[in-house]
Amino acid sequence: MSSQTHLAFASTAVGVTSVIRVPMPSPEPGEVMVKVAYSAVIPLDTYTADYGRLIYGEFPVVLGFNLSGVVEAVGADVDGLQTGDKVCAFATAGSKGKGLQEYAIIQHSTCAKLPDDYSLEAAATIPDNFITAFYTMFDCLELPPPTFPLSAQPLHTETPILVYGAGATSGQYAVQLLALAGYKQVIATASPRHHSYLKSLGATHVVDYSTVDMAEKILLAAGGSIRFVLDCISTEGMLKSISSVISPDGVVAMLLPVTEGSMHVAEKDVQMWMELPVDRNSFPHSVKLVGVRTLLYQQNGYLRDNLMLKILPRLLERDIIRPNRCEAVEHLRAAAWLGLETGLNVLDVDITRIFKAK
Repeated sequence: MSSQTHLAFASTAVGVTSVIRVPMPSPEPGEVMVKVAYSAVIPLDTYTADYGRLIYGEFPVVLGFNLSGVVEAVGADVDGLQTGDKVCAFATAGSKGKGLQEYAIIQHSTCAKLPDDYSLEAAATIPDNFITAFYTMFDCLELPPPTFPLSAQPLHTETPILVYGAGATSGQYAVQLLALAGYKQVIATASPRHHSYLKSLGATHVVDYSTVDMAEKILLAAGGSIRFVLDCISTEGMLKSISSVISPDGVVAMLLPVTEGSMHVAEKDVQMWMELPVDRNSFPHSVKLVGVRTLLYQQNGYLRDNLMLKILPRLLERDIIRPNRCEAVEHLRAAAWLGLETGLNVLDVDITRIFKAK
């Protein structure tokens, strides 16, 4: 390992974040070194930084699961990338791959080449949200993986599919991917300020989730109960709402963790579950519940070999998928919490601003 170090923004104790120096290893076979330009934080970053959840006391932990930047070096057995290429990537291999540092070591299979003129700022919002949406739709819900451009209509082209919490960043990609894959009945729930935008992405019906007659409106739009549901929020209360519209043979994919109560921002003492407890489950036994763990998506060999290496670059090259709208900020905590609160605005962190600010 190299004796060189570089700057990183890390959680060093529960509720404590600091700029620290970390080793700068060289990429091993199958790895790519990226000089990071932008990182986009996700809820897991805030749970780690604020509450120390899901890391079991192993500090320091570099933050930022999404990143964009320029290839600095490639390891052996890496095809299709070279020094100077623009990329975006998803960190699945611990702190060395995280985005809130000057250089990241990324698995090649989680790294997507960008068009030369593509915005690095916009690209940082893509990886986690795109992967989550694609993996959930075309693995967890068992819809057939599409090819782009579309060569044939899918089996369930007229089957209503509900994206609950479609104003969330992953929900935007789910709506787009379903529409691009040929599904004609994409029903979304979101707050009214997001309705027109979601329709422009491909939603055929958008329902205000805060209305008392939400379930009736969903059933009316679907012409009956719903067979496939992606829950982008996964709170106990929202799952209960979904249970009132799901068909007896339905499948519900929940983005984990599931949060106690109905608030989508988990406070310190709120329980979070990686499996919905039996005594909190309001679904009929015949309904299939699938917990979505995006970090495990590479267990699907087809997605590992194609999703970031081939499918995403093709969509971006043809300009047929939109990145999340974003805003650059200077402080991680502000980025994370504002991103959760505003829904459609994923807040990027320009890492050069963090290090200069310190």
